[in-house]
Amino acid sequence: MPYFDAQATPQAAVIPNGTALSGVLDLDGGRRSLVALAMPAAWTAAPITFSVSINNSTFVPLYWDGEEYTILAAGGAAASLGVSLEPSAFAGWPFVKVRSGTAGTPVNQAAERTIQAVTRAV
Repeated sequence: MPYFDAQATPQAAVIPNGTALSGVLDLDGGRRSLVALAMPAAWTAAPITFSVSINNSTFVPLYWDGEEYTILAAGGAAASLGVSLEPSAFAGWPFVKVRSGTAGTPVNQAAERTIQAVTRAV
């Protein structure tokens, strides 16, 4: 019987003050996918991108359809906002970090930010 979990599970992605990259989100060996983000009440304006890893040691920028997978690129991510994600972009990746800004132009947050990341079984 295939692995199945219909429940959405939140995890906190914390970006420390003065940095642009969150701690690690564990996607259960790639059996879960990131499906949504709930942005905090305060956010230093920046798009959101992601860094992924197969071993929780070496992280690389997440690309989707030939481009860095970017959320809210036009105006930068806003505070107090719910964001739906394309689950297929994260399928199979065991570990993910949330980035403020892009891989080439990270944007340090002015205070610690906690993003609620929602995962689902794939």
